[in-house]
Amino acid sequence: MYYYVINMLWHHELEHKIELTAAAGREDRYLIILFVTLLTVLFFLLLMIGFILLNRKISKRLWQPFYNSLAQIKSFNLDQQQTVSFQETDIEEFSELNNSLNKLIAGNIAVYNQQKEFADNASHELQTPLAIIQSKLDLLLQTKLLTDEQYDLIEDANKALARVTRINKNLLLLTKIENSQFMDKETINLSELLENALILFSNFSENKNLVFDKDITDGVTIEGNKILVEILLNNLITNAIRYTPNDNTIQITLNNKALFMANPGTLSLQQEQLFKRFGTTSAETPGTGLGLSLVKQICSRYNWKTDYTFSNMQHIFSVTF
Repeated sequence: MYYYVINMLWHHELEHKIELTAAAGREDRYLIILFVTLLTVLFFLLLMIGFILLNRKISKRLWQPFYNSLAQIKSFNLDQQQTVSFQETDIEEFSELNNSLNKLIAGNIAVYNQQKEFADNASHELQTPLAIIQSKLDLLLQTKLLTDEQYDLIEDANKALARVTRINKNLLLLTKIENSQFMDKETINLSELLENALILFSNFSENKNLVFDKDITDGVTIEGNKILVEILLNNLITNAIRYTPNDNTIQITLNNKALFMANPGTLSLQQEQLFKRFGTTSAETPGTGLGLSLVKQICSRYNWKTDYTFSNMQHIFSVTF
């Protein structure tokens, strides 16, 4: 086509038998050169576009097995453990990739099942003896022949056992969260859930003569697992009550963007240990060291941001949705 157009141009010029001056001849030659140049650039661009389109079509066909495998991986859910079947391909590299992915997925499923089985077994095997020990200690406390020293020893053992029971439950809960055993999601009325949680903790706050100063926006909803959200709220409220001196006020604010809990204090908590497991944030009121770790784990699961600041003699915990 390029040759045909140039040939037509050449014959067109030869057919013109017009006498031209030297200046007119130069101008005519410049026009011919310009036209040939533009024509060459146009054909070059057409060739490049053709090569690009052809290359994209060939590449798409060659990489189709990779995109098929990628779609299978994206749709894979470890909790559901559905079967992943990669399409057969005659491309050796993609065939090796699919075989490696099959081995990797099979190994992850096996580890997941082992961890899940461990969590279930530990929950069953540990709770039963702990409950038996608890009941035996309660029976001992009801014995009339106990001395004051024996009573104090049993009471200390009872407190230590209660702490072990809480730690066991929290560790099992953390394991279940990490193993994605709370995958169900629903629309949750967070305003209503928070109000109910504060009612449940009213007895504990009254024991320390604490007041809840609430600023809760009605109708705040989030997407998540209701059990996990309840645990998050309960741990934040428990933490606020524990670290608040008697005869004070706990400020609770909830809006569509974030949840804030502020309680008075004298010293800032150790932020580097705050959300770590068994981290000691304060020697004055030690807990199990797992409550805030659970809060962090739950927030990370739903891509929420949790933070702590100490300002104007206030401990402020926030969860940004």
